[in-house]
Amino acid sequence: MVDTSLTTAATPAAFPWRDQQVLVTGHSGFVGSWLSAALCRLGARVTGFGLDADRHTKARAHDLAALGAKCVVGDIRDFAAVDDVMATADFDAVFHLAAQPLVPVGQRDPHGTLTTNILGSVNVLEAARRKRAGVVVHVTSDKCYRNRGWIWPYREADELGGGCPYSVSKAAAELVFEAYHEAGRRTPDSRPRTASTRFGNVIGGGDHAASRLVPDTMAALRAGIPVELRNPDAVRPWQHVLDVVHGLLRLAERLSDGRVGSGEVFNFAPPGDGASVEALVRALGAAWHGGQGSLPVVLRRDDRIVEDTVLRLDGRKAAAALDWRHHFDIHTASAAIVAWQRGVDAGRSPIAATTKQIDEFLGAAGYPRLERNGIA
Repeated sequence: MVDTSLTTAATPAAFPWRDQQVLVTGHSGFVGSWLSAALCRLGARVTGFGLDADRHTKARAHDLAALGAKCVVGDIRDFAAVDDVMATADFDAVFHLAAQPLVPVGQRDPHGTLTTNILGSVNVLEAARRKRAGVVVHVTSDKCYRNRGWIWPYREADELGGGCPYSVSKAAAELVFEAYHEAGRRTPDSRPRTASTRFGNVIGGGDHAASRLVPDTMAALRAGIPVELRNPDAVRPWQHVLDVVHGLLRLAERLSDGRVGSGEVFNFAPPGDGASVEALVRALGAAWHGGQGSLPVVLRRDDRIVEDTVLRLDGRKAAAALDWRHHFDIHTASAAIVAWQRGVDAGRSPIAATTKQIDEFLGAAGYPRLERNGIA
């Protein structure tokens, strides 16, 4: 499922992950679980910190423990818990992904979204500062930008802001990141080295979040019913989770060896102008049906959910600074998502489906082959 013609030329050997101590907050979330599994497959000593919020996060944490990760249950809003887990090792790298990630949930629960996404960043950055972690990769979202309704992509220097609680929480988290970088820059032998990433829309196998496009589409395809779309013309910077994991690894590596300066911010987005909701849904339908037949789509607007029609993100800075390319477009990403789901439906465990795609991808992305724990 990986397009090896897009393999990066440079082998990322500067930061050897084997035996490195790595903390991942939000390890049992969708992106966090793929990142944690990849780090385990590369030989890192992974500690995960996050909530057992539902059966999916519990299952992911169980699977990561089988890969060798140490999984700690805790609330990112609890500074004492964050500080305690940060003290369990001299962490070479910290990836902060723990968050409330859904716009509709932010509208229903502003307080929970704002406290999780803002205070969570404060707690992780403060604990990393006190414990002098090696590098910290701080993750937010493309929703941190004040959306002006522009048709062109947002760049890292564009205005932060937003109207809905989710957008405000991500903009504020970026300001928290800036404050900690400035405070740390003024101290001798400043540690940790930090960078912040703003993700475009991440897709991949094993995403079970409610009211998200890919999980809803896959559920409809498996049930053989029409896919219901609120806004088929909405444009987003879709990117496969393995491309995002690759970018996170490269960013930590280059922070560690100094090729990326501390305090930098990067958009993580695919090349080009993104794709519409309907285009992605039809690509998933084509992959599911082997390119045969059309996918029935039903328009079902929901005025309770406020969404921007066009949101494009300029990812050129990260691509250049990290020597990083995306391996997937929406068609190959859709094929990988369908392959993951069909494998699970045929009896393969979710973690086996995930690690199979991770191992294929790590090889295609230029990582040296390591002895990795087998998964049945």
